Amino acid sequence: MEVGGGVAGFLDPDSPVNATKGLDGNIGREELLKIIGFFFDRKKDAVVELAPWMEERLSGDLANLGFERLGEEDLMARQSQSLPDVVEEVQDPDAWSRVLCLSFFGAVNESGLALGKVMYGTSGAVHIGVRQEGALVAGAQLIEVAGVGLLAGDGTIESARGKGLQQLMIRDRIRRAFESGMEWVHCEVMRGSTSQRNYLRCGFSPIYARVHYSKRFSEL
Repeated sequence: MEVGGGVAGFLDPDSPVNATKGLDGNIGREELLKIIGFFFDRKKDAVVELAPWMEERLSGDLANLGFERLGEEDLMARQSQSLPDVVEEVQDPDAWSRVLCLSFFGAVNESGLALGKVMYGTSGAVHIGVRQEGALVAGAQLIEVAGVGLLAGDGTIESARGKGLQQLMIRDRIRRAFESGMEWVHCEVMRGSTSQRNYLRCGFSPIYARVHYSKRFSEL
């Protein structure tokens, strides 16, 4: 559901990506009520992700509507630059969705494949991957948003982790962004995670912490 300049998304009851993302600075109580209705209709907690300036402005409405602060993730950024080409572009949506499903969920399942295909269908996205012995073992995407590159969807299957593949894909997307005229690239990572450490190693710096809020669903 499109709301407040962003999207409230629901994949399945147990999906970790059920949340409201991309909200702009013009939302208020009315939009928060729409978000609550969207998730409560699906019998799930209503989750919103907010930049710090939006959290401050909406603090009263969030409290009055019963939202609770869950935690934070860091938005990090750096300038793009030219780098060697070491990762391939993936043209097969099924193969890319499969490797992301294995990376995120540890197995191939219907909801994970659906999530991968939704991500693959994102407008303006480039999808990359790394192969070992002919098989895709890692994938990620670069999405241009208002002239800035968003690095997202980083995933490596368990057997291929610890070999620097995410850093290869980060540097590849920095190069692609630079060649496409995007001066800046950014990402969203959980604080203290392996992904954050890899982005720091690739020259990214924290810009601000995006806050997650949730309103609990309960049967009446």
